[in-house]
Amino acid sequence: MLDLTKQEKVILIFLALTFTTGLGVGAYKRSQRDIKLHVQPYKIDAVRRQSDRFIEKRSRVNINSLNLAELTRLPGVGDKIAARIAEYHKARGPFRAKEELMQVKGIGEKKFEKLKDSIILE
Repeated sequence: MLDLTKQEKVILIFLALTFTTGLGVGAYKRSQRDIKLHVQPYKIDAVRRQSDRFIEKRSRVNINSLNLAELTRLPGVGDKIAARIAEYHKARGPFRAKEELMQVKGIGEKKFEKLKDSIILE
């Protein structure tokens, strides 16, 4: 037979393994061409409406919640006014109308106009 050195045998084995690996990769690629994905398109309008409702709900603050961190998210409301809103709520009960917020010291008509679209009553 062929009289090969150790280095030549190693190279021959490497080439045989590389060739076999190439055959395997080629067979795998051919098998993947037949796979067809059936992806349904997103109903983008429904998802958008749902996300808009979520954002709208999270952007508004329930003034009856007495959560000072949430109350301070309102435009122009700091810690002091948030505490006054909580005190008013504790003394008189839950707010029944948005306009009732103007009874709190520090919230006049101008500030209320800035706030009214950001508040909800629950």
